[in-house]
Amino acid sequence: MTIVVTDTNVFIDLIKSDALDAFLQCSFEVCTTDLVLEELIPDQRTKMNRYIADNRLKVFELSDIEIRAAMELKTECNLKRITDKSILLKAIELKAVLLTGDGDLRKEGKRAGLEVRGSLWVIREIWTAGLSSKAPILEMLEKLCMNTRLPQAVLDELKNDILREE
Repeated sequence: MTIVVTDTNVFIDLIKSDALDAFLQCSFEVCTTDLVLEELIPDQRTKMNRYIADNRLKVFELSDIEIRAAMELKTECNLKRITDKSILLKAIELKAVLLTGDGDLRKEGKRAGLEVRGSLWVIREIWTAGLSSKAPILEMLEKLCMNTRLPQAVLDELKNDILREE
């Protein structure tokens, strides 16, 4: 089973687009760190707690040693946020797919030899796995259009691929 380590911004995208439940039905082992959960607003955290309780989301509670290791992790982009470094460290340790929309974190993940993906890849995986029909997937993508950091060309391509499917 593919392990994915997910950053805060991907969770926020998936919550806002109503794609989180479908994502956590995909055949991935979805992981994150406790630092990511701390960045979520209370309503978002409440949604996540259901998946943690159902063992559909694994949360790594970082020890002092792991936090120190993350802080000391050398990066070319000089990542400053401990949350980003914690996600990168866990993805490296687990040889996992790194899910993030953060440009510098994406670069560091690629430098570390990781497969790096984002929110649009998740939507494509939901579609490919048959976990949602065309109309809800297109709705998810419409909600993601509000996020200006997502690459519009990739979003449009995904929409067109879905519209072409019979």
